[in-house]
Amino acid sequence: MFSRRIASRIGVGFGALALASAPLAAYAADTQVPAKAAASCSNQGCNGKDPQATGCSQTYQARNIRTAAIMSNGKQLGWVELRWSPYCGNNWARVVSTAGSASLAATATRSDGAKMSGSGKGTVLWTPMIFGRDLCVSATGTINGATATTSCG
Repeated sequence: MFSRRIASRIGVGFGALALASAPLAAYAADTQVPAKAAASCSNQGCNGKDPQATGCSQTYQARNIRTAAIMSNGKQLGWVELRWSPYCGNNWARVVSTAGSASLAATATRSDGAKMSGSGKGTVLWTPMIFGRDLCVSATGTINGATATTSCG
């Protein structure tokens, strides 16, 4: 009888330990980062294409390289970003409104005068990509008529 009681307590102890560790195992499994798919274009083949649709905005090194605040009457309405994907070799402009849905416009301009632009209503808008490897590109963003431009990056 004594050994049954000990075995029973040990069994309950192991069961409790298994239950206590189960959420940790499930959490660890859920936090694994899925592999990112390669982009569907690169270099001049991406020029004029959507960075989201091609996967260029999701590649490992896609990043914001310049930002400028968009201000109106001393209040920040949002910002414009010059985005860059080294994998795809292209830039794009992205404008973000912190003032809710707004009239948005963005332009990515290369130093040789080439441009990609977009406009619409919402809280986030981006331009098609412009080939920018080893070229100077700036981004201009507009929110409800207020405009800002990044430096060349």
